[in-house]
Parts: sequence; C-alpha cells; structure tokens
Amino acid sequence: MNSQLPIFGDLMIDHLIADFFSGNEAGRAYANLCQRQGRPLAVDHITFRCMDIDRRAAVFLEKGYLYQGESVEYPDQGWWAKIYRKDGFPTLFIDQAYQDARGQISIIPQWVAQFGEEVLHHVAVLVPDIEVAMNGMKQIGVEFSGEIVGEPHTRLRQIFSAAEIRNRSPFSVLELTERNGYSGFYPEQANRLMASSVKTKSSP
Repeated sequence: MNSQLPIFGDLMIDHLIADFFSGNEAGRAYANLCQRQGRPLAVDHITFRCMDIDRRAAVFLEKGYLYQGESVEYPDQGWWAKIYRKDGFPTLFIDQAYQDARGQISIIPQWVAQFGEEVLHHVAVLVPDIEVAMNGMKQIGVEFSGEIVGEPHTRLRQIFSAAEIRNRSPFSVLELTERNGYSGFYPEQANRLMASSVKTKSSP
C-alpha cells in the first residue's frame, strides 16, 4: 500500500482505496505528487456503480454508515444516487440506473456488466485549490476529461481525470474536489461529471 494513502482502520475500505490507487494511473500520480510535496492525501468520497443501491449499501450500513435522506436524481441521464456518511470516513456515493424505461439511456448497466459492483468507479481527493492541483498533475502528464465543473470561489468545484482504460473500455477516474464550506453534492455538477467520465486518455 502507498504510504501516502490515508488509513481509516477498516480493512475493506482501506483495501478498496488502495486497490483503486494501485490500478489508476492518475491516482498513483497524485499520491506520488503528495508524497514529494510532503502533504497529506485527503479522500473526500468514494463511488460505486451498481444495479441496486440498497443491496450494495447493506455492507456499509453494517459498518456504521448512515443514509440520512441525501439523494440526487438525473432522469435526463437515466440514473440516480444515494449518499451515505460515517464520521471519520470518506463519504460514500452509490449510483444506479433507473429500473424503468428511464434507465435505458444510462451508461451504468454496461459498466457494471463489464467491471462488476465490487470495485470503485472513482475516488475523489480533496484539494485546497483545484487549479493548482490540476497544473501540478498536468506537468507530470496527467490528462483531464474537460473543464472544471463549478465557478471559481463557489462552494463545490470538481473535475475528473481522463478515464483509465480496462478491456478497451473506460473504467476508473480520479476526481479532484475543491470544497468551500460545503459538504454536499450538486445534481447538475454530478450530471456533467458523469457525462465526462467516458473521455479516455490520449494514445501515446
């Protein structure tokens, strides 16, 4: 395990995060950058894609995560999500396609069919200044999926790295998250991020 990764003291959660950083090039680059700069790596939230949110969340509820009515819906993209929280642990964001006709346009079922429900789609790292973090990563060759979602100095700003490829399909992304006194999620921002998650890295 990279010594820069935070340890939460739960074997499953620590393993999930370590596995993500081991398999995601942008994640490894960010962890190494933090290590060289002598600063901590802070995980804001972790995200699963699945076919049934309540079923996937059950093991986390057993570990003390709580659902307190936070959910976001994206009917124009065919998916929705629930947010779970536990003090001292990264927020848990779990999404699925709608199980009716609205879900037919979602990219989630195909992703789950390829990669399953047991791995993280993305990890979001908390950064104090998203432009500074992006520039540092770009200097070491990390590509991003588009523009920052969220205007400067607003309460939430986010961007995905270009998607890691596995089995010739977009697999995982690293998210940079800048928060300014806000702990929630914007539906419109998550919608734009989801649309950007299929942009892949340039060929060498």
